Amino acid sequence: MILRLGRRVFEASRLLVMAVVAPGPGEPAAAMERVHAVVAEGADIVEVAGEREVAPFVAVVRDAYPELVIGVRTGRAEVAREACAAGADLMSGSGRWAGEAAAASGAGVAGPLDVAERAVAAGVTPERIIVVSSARELAGVVAAGWPVLVSLTGQDPAASLATAAVGAWLGARVFRVDQVGQTRRALRMVSAIRGDIPPGYAVRGLA
Repeated sequence: MILRLGRRVFEASRLLVMAVVAPGPGEPAAAMERVHAVVAEGADIVEVAGEREVAPFVAVVRDAYPELVIGVRTGRAEVAREACAAGADLMSGSGRWAGEAAAASGAGVAGPLDVAERAVAAGVTPERIIVVSSARELAGVVAAGWPVLVSLTGQDPAASLATAAVGAWLGARVFRVDQVGQTRRALRMVSAIRGDIPPGYAVRGLA
């Protein structure tokens, strides 16, 4: 299944890296530096996490990066609606409001399986929905045909990269991570081994 997020269309073989940015009150400049850094490292999605300060920050990021997929992770329905109005492309949450806010604005939804099902009922098209899954449940969710997001934030760096590689091999599509550049390189290696992309360096043996 392709993914349609914001202005972007991602083919089924494309593995996506999501970076998290949490703008604290009165710290937009530092948060924006983080955005610039992760975009330069190859982040496909920047997820803004927080509450009151989220929507204004989304507007700043959208102005700087018109094509970037911007996600929002919040626990409040009004914040989700304001963020969608400011230009957010993807709502992450566990409440019914995530699907309702996304359906009203044309955004996508990332959440557990029950949230994904409610989002479809609310009118969000399946190609704009990502199921957030634990590593233990990953194979079953992939087999059901959903694009899967695995969250690796807060893990030991080595464990995060190892889990990302295994998750990609098992079919996960989106990876919420702290280490953007390193994860991107690991995922490219998995894609090359699976044959989804050409190897970065090929050596042909001679008989």
